[in-house]
Amino acid sequence: MGDISGITVASRDPPSLVIGAIACQIIGGLVPQMSPFVVAGLIDGLSLSERDAGFVASVELLCLAAAAILIAPNLTRFSYRQGSLFAIVLTLSAQGASIFVGGWNALVLLRGLAGIGEGVLYAISLSIVAAHCQNPEKVFGYFQLIWAIGSVALFSVGGEVTAAFAHRGIFTLLAATSLAFAPLLLLIPDNRAVSDDGKSGVATGRPLLGMLLFGAIVLYVAVSAGLFAFSGPLGERVGLVTSAVGYILTASTLVGLAGAGAATTLNVRWGRAIPITGFCVGYIFVALALCLWRDPIVYSAAVIASAVLYYFSLPYLFGLAAALDSTGRWAAAAGSANLLGFAAGPVFAGVVIEASGYVSLAAVSSGMIAAAWLLAMYVTGRGYNGRSLRERLPRSLA
Repeated sequence: MGDISGITVASRDPPSLVIGAIACQIIGGLVPQMSPFVVAGLIDGLSLSERDAGFVASVELLCLAAAAILIAPNLTRFSYRQGSLFAIVLTLSAQGASIFVGGWNALVLLRGLAGIGEGVLYAISLSIVAAHCQNPEKVFGYFQLIWAIGSVALFSVGGEVTAAFAHRGIFTLLAATSLAFAPLLLLIPDNRAVSDDGKSGVATGRPLLGMLLFGAIVLYVAVSAGLFAFSGPLGERVGLVTSAVGYILTASTLVGLAGAGAATTLNVRWGRAIPITGFCVGYIFVALALCLWRDPIVYSAAVIASAVLYYFSLPYLFGLAAALDSTGRWAAAAGSANLLGFAAGPVFAGVVIEASGYVSLAAVSSGMIAAAWLLAMYVTGRGYNGRSLRERLPRSLA
């Protein structure tokens, strides 16, 4: 195996760089996080059908993922700051206009434009960390900590403004949050992504490894998103009312901080293979518990465990992508894979449940997680070597 364990990396990343990357990540990933309120607001405010409201939300998510995928190979052509400032102007313009537009066609166009800007910001946030941070896993862990903490407040406020003002309320919240973080984008470095010309990065010469990791992330996140999307019906199967499920989901978000904190603290001390194996095995048990056992205590424990594992896993998956090359392009592509998995999960789970029930969902989910583990292990063994890590270390540790 090419994986390296037992190495403690000193984090010497400038705070301004980390804060700028976090701001980029929050603005870029805000809509996927708040998509349930967007759909509910469109249904209540514009009297759209579930299908039409879902279509509007899907357009933005797909544009977000597509923009992140397309921009990833081209991040060496412009400075991070220029790209992020262009993207935030596009995002804020589309979000602000969405508040006042009542036509479905115009709304689809505006949400698509917002998704493009958000996708560029999302890709830049991951590329900055992969290309310029000494310790990518730790900073990706910070991302998950911020999401876990921020989601509690966002969910509370989002529910209230959506109930009071429908789509205008949630779009205003999205625009206001983006605007609040926009000044922090000035902390992003005014230089381009690192070029890989003449470097020894492993993945740039062998893009197959990056594509395999891309597939692993899509599979893993699709299972996570699918189980999350049907957490309500799964809760009803064990005799819980909707309000009780809501409390359990809120608790899972808070406890999920432990997963993000563990990833930030543990980092790569045990290498990458052991943590990746751990959260993949753990998620298989979660899928089996949610789909096969009809016990409220088991359900609650599984939902909370799924949040801990999810927040723990993403820093390692993104960190593995960061180790594939020094330009940050595969890290940006990994973010796109996360978004695609997030969008595909509810569809996949719904199709399986409708076709053959929750037992089949447990089996299919377990198989997808196992496939994701195999792909990630192959990439860890073949696409990662000591030189990639030592180039990130201070000279005293190299």
